[in-house]
Amino acid sequence: MGKANCPVKTKLVRIDDVLVYKNKDSYVHNPVVELLQDGEMVCVFREAARRRVRTHIDMTSKAVLVRSKDGGRNWAPATRQVIYEEKRCGIQDPSIRQLKDGTLICNYFVWTVGGAEDFPVNHAWLQTSDAEHYSWVTGSYTIRSLDNGKTWESPVRVPSLTGDCTATADPVIELANGELLIPIEMEAAGERTKTGVARSRDKGRSWGEPTIAAADPLCRFSFHETGLLQLPSGKIIAIHRVHQAGEYEYGWYLYQTDSHDNGRTWTTPRKLPMWGGPANLIRLQSGSILCVYGYRRPPYGSRACLSHDDGETWDIANEFILRADGIDADVGYPTSVQLRDGAIFTAWYQSEPDQEQKPAGVKFSIFAYDRPLTYIGGTFYREA
Repeated sequence: MGKANCPVKTKLVRIDDVLVYKNKDSYVHNPVVELLQDGEMVCVFREAARRRVRTHIDMTSKAVLVRSKDGGRNWAPATRQVIYEEKRCGIQDPSIRQLKDGTLICNYFVWTVGGAEDFPVNHAWLQTSDAEHYSWVTGSYTIRSLDNGKTWESPVRVPSLTGDCTATADPVIELANGELLIPIEMEAAGERTKTGVARSRDKGRSWGEPTIAAADPLCRFSFHETGLLQLPSGKIIAIHRVHQAGEYEYGWYLYQTDSHDNGRTWTTPRKLPMWGGPANLIRLQSGSILCVYGYRRPPYGSRACLSHDDGETWDIANEFILRADGIDADVGYPTSVQLRDGAIFTAWYQSEPDQEQKPAGVKFSIFAYDRPLTYIGGTFYREA
């Protein structure tokens, strides 16, 4: 692309912060925000019972939606709606996207909890809470709504190269040709996690087998929680959260792969200058690309970075701090929309202390405190 078509280099300037959702009896996290065609804004997140010890595996976890009718300034608790839950299962990382025809599509994955006689043999993602209780993932799914989220169709399973052992954590994207891509991660026993995209040609009524977007055949890196964006040129950018064997487990540098054939083949993963994850991408009105991501080391919070050349380089020198006041590494998963007036809104989650809170007494842990109160907030800012 010639210089004449490149966006003017800009910086991000804060406006203010708002509260999206807080419930003293709940543990909430992983918000995904979407601006609907009628101007209403919705935020979908995972909500579970608040317990002394936080966990992302909980049979009470469900997909919940709240709404704002004034561009994200106010979020009415009365709009809270459970859009999907399932007995004996934890609904994890729900995301939401509105398609061009108005259809809403929500993607998520499922944890199942059972006893020692229930879990599958050789499952790559098997966890135990004690000697008798286990949990394991049982697939990624999508649900659709044709009435702006008031009612939802039955779940549709997303195929995986590793059977049930799959997850999804960022919204689907709708390509210029009308097809949908859903980002998923997959892991087989004895391997490192890889990421891919599954394709739908019928607006999410069914999904085809995925293609690999990022993998390491030498098993040094595992790739997770991909954010996707298609540019006007047709190029698709995928940014992946990465764990590196033998290194800091809860966050590493983001990696990028690109596709020039609608997601059928991908470039070799390359390391980006942004530390953290996972990432969410939107293209701004200026033509710049906004990448937001969690920051799970002190000072804990969420950050943003711009690309002014269609994802070829990232302006890390002007990295923007959305929040830096999290109490521990259980923060982030930010997602963004841009309003018609140019303001950007990014939703994120973190925790605050309360009178019952006591440190767990460990040097470092993603869950470093007992019984904090998590909440979902949002930051308004703009390019300048």
